[in-house]
Amino acid sequence: MKHKPVFLALLLTLLFGSTLAHGQDSLGPRPKKARTPEDYKLRTLKEIAEVGSAIASERDDDRKGDATTLVHGDLLPSRVRVIYKGTARPLPQLKKDVISQWSNLYAGSLNHYTVQYKTDVLFNEAGLNHWLVVNKRVLPQLRRRLKKGRPVDLYLIRLGAFKTGDRWRWVLLVEDFATPK
Repeated sequence: MKHKPVFLALLLTLLFGSTLAHGQDSLGPRPKKARTPEDYKLRTLKEIAEVGSAIASERDDDRKGDATTLVHGDLLPSRVRVIYKGTARPLPQLKKDVISQWSNLYAGSLNHYTVQYKTDVLFNEAGLNHWLVVNKRVLPQLRRRLKKGRPVDLYLIRLGAFKTGDRWRWVLLVEDFATPK
């Protein structure tokens, strides 16, 4: 009879403990969910840079200003409205370096980012020109469907930045686009 309360307590502990454990997600890797248009928050390129300036300031403080690149795990999926300028160029080496570093740290596949993103395209927002990295799958559609000087909504992510002089320049990858209605 003395053992009944101990066995009851043990049984209850096992039942409740296993129920709670099954209700949690595993801590291991899970399949990535593809982003939908709803995942991209409406922002401006200026706002994206301002959000990133706090990260860059922290990095400068930590490394005493000697860092030339930084990468960040928060992609900050954003939808921005810009003007298509119609000019493209090969990706500069500094941007390639940021993409490679980010891919090594955060991506499941290095090649997805280093192979898919090789071209910078010029856009304008509020009178300022911005070179943004465009996915090679999207580039032909962009060129075919857009006219120079027309607005476009870009769905983009932020990987990190590189430093030129005292200024951090953010590497933004255009994953898709839509023409405004």
